Amino acid sequence: MRVADRPPQDCIGGIRCPAIKGLPTETVTLLHKSMVEIVHLRRSIEYARIGVDHSWRAVLESRDLLKRLRLEGF
Repeated sequence: MRVADRPPQDCIGGIRCPAIKGLPTETVTLLHKSMVEIVHLRRSIEYARIGVDHSWRAVLESRDLLKRLRLEGF
């Protein structure tokens, strides 16, 4: 499967928070910070994936342009 054909991974909302009722405040704070970091990591991965897709498109367009130029004698 090509990178551009993959289904989007916009599943940031799919992160489930564990039940926190009755946990100490320190544990809740740690869990919250961990969840926030996971969301940031997932966003970074998605942005990187978009960048890779754009780069591959640029490579393919460049390859096509060079092929046309060779055919036209440049």
